[in-house]
Amino acid sequence: MASKHPEGAYDVAVVGSGPGGIMAATVAAQAGAGVALIERSDRAGGRLDLQVQILQGPRSIYRGHSGVAFCRGLLNDFDAAGGQLLLNATVSAVEPPSRESGAFRLTYSAPQGPAAIMALSVVLATGSVEPAANFPGADLGGVLLSNDVQRMVNVEGRLPGRRVLMVGSDNAGLLIAADLMDAGAEVVAVVDEAPAVVGREVNAAPLRAKGVEILTSTRVLAVLGPATVSSAIVADVSGQERALRVDTVCLSPPRAPDSELAFQAGCPVHSVDVLGGPVPIHGRDMGTAVPGLYVCGDLAGVENGAVALESGRLAGLSAARGLGFSHPDAEALERLARARLGHLRRGRRGLARRQAKSELGARLRLL
Repeated sequence: MASKHPEGAYDVAVVGSGPGGIMAATVAAQAGAGVALIERSDRAGGRLDLQVQILQGPRSIYRGHSGVAFCRGLLNDFDAAGGQLLLNATVSAVEPPSRESGAFRLTYSAPQGPAAIMALSVVLATGSVEPAANFPGADLGGVLLSNDVQRMVNVEGRLPGRRVLMVGSDNAGLLIAADLMDAGAEVVAVVDEAPAVVGREVNAAPLRAKGVEILTSTRVLAVLGPATVSSAIVADVSGQERALRVDTVCLSPPRAPDSELAFQAGCPVHSVDVLGGPVPIHGRDMGTAVPGLYVCGDLAGVENGAVALESGRLAGLSAARGLGFSHPDAEALERLARARLGHLRRGRRGLARRQAKSELGARLRLL
């Protein structure tokens, strides 16, 4: 049973309700902590709740579910553990404990106005962001980020346009292109500056089979209007230009950790290319240089949803343990998380990420 506090006061506050955030909040609540899960959107789940396809990754984790179905299961577990979910709450500041309060103060905006809660420990699961495009015409109507397109198609049931250029060939870009085609749009082409398709061939092959051009070593030079998209100019590495008649440009660039709130809260950050950019310095227990403040998910390094989930498990266990709460299955859950993370970080890129994590831990010890 979760511990009791005055209204607006919690043992653990988790900021961000992607898979890592939900998992962190759930295991902390299962350990007996009073937990608030704070989400800026009107629905929990982050990008996971926008994915209608069967999730790719370890079947032992996802069990053949779609992102939407898996997210519902995570939220059901959180609800059963007794946590409180705060939606439409955008956290603007996390103030470390003062000598008087002994607790973090989290200020947030909500539809009813500014508000704040207190928490003895905080887990930041603020996820990652898509960098803004910098080509001429990027501000035209019809130039959209992939998250917005996913929400339109998979949540709101409407098309962003009829003829779409997908910019980015990672798995997200390829799967969103497939979603668009399933919904009735024509994907004119997928372009990427990388020399080869970034995502898995199993996601690229169905697009090629439907006649979609996948143009690697190709970048967007400009998008033309006047007010909304009417065409896009792309060029390959040789400088050969092409004009594509499209009414929508969907951007799926490499994402970067959303570390702004962590930095504002006093966490030193370190830029790590293989983890997506500026990452709060943290250790194996997901703890940062600010006592009682933990990180997980894409904020701790952009990898994949399964890694986000397991990092959230570790962060939630650590946050609860730091306050004297003991999860009945803490040792087994930690072993499970570390074994899965070891499995997920295989191969050349996985090993580079594992090494980067070790170096972040070494930096933390030097602070």
